Amino acid sequence: MRKACFYCLWTALSAAASLPAQTIAVKTNTLSAVMGSLNAGFELAAGRRTTWEGYGSIRPWTRGEMSVEKYWLAQTEVRHWLCQKFNGGFVGGFLNGAQFNMGGKKLPFGLFPDLQQHRYEGYLLGGGVTGGYQFLLDTHWNIECSISAGYEFIHYKRYRCPRECARLDKTDNYHYVGPTKASISLIYLF
Repeated sequence: MRKACFYCLWTALSAAASLPAQTIAVKTNTLSAVMGSLNAGFELAAGRRTTWEGYGSIRPWTRGEMSVEKYWLAQTEVRHWLCQKFNGGFVGGFLNGAQFNMGGKKLPFGLFPDLQQHRYEGYLLGGGVTGGYQFLLDTHWNIECSISAGYEFIHYKRYRCPRECARLDKTDNYHYVGPTKASISLIYLF
């Protein structure tokens, strides 16, 4: 898996050397990074006002004894730019998938309140819509603010307490509709 991710990133960066200006961008979501996740993405121009993005995030470690927060996520997105690519407003559609092992956490806005008392292990698949804006800083640097909402099918196993040694309580599916991602990304354009 690591070799495949490295190969894809290396291929995208190598291809950037032979492409005209502003056809590829690499990015990181600073909000996700502040929360302790490793993440990176790239965006390729597919037309004058269309781009395609690939994004991944991983958190392979646990912060403390009473909580678990491990996951990986992959997302692909197609964007339509309202003015020109990599500048100004955009709307898009995305598909994503993730695998998680989380418990003992309090999420913002009262989302999933049982997560504080239980541990959940499973996967999700979904999609939705995105809106955002990119601000030009200089020739190669941008900042992007975006928000996404959509549907997620979540299959999970719930354990009796947040620790990894807890007993299985139940296995179920959950259908989530609502906010899926918020980002403030730092972007480098080739």
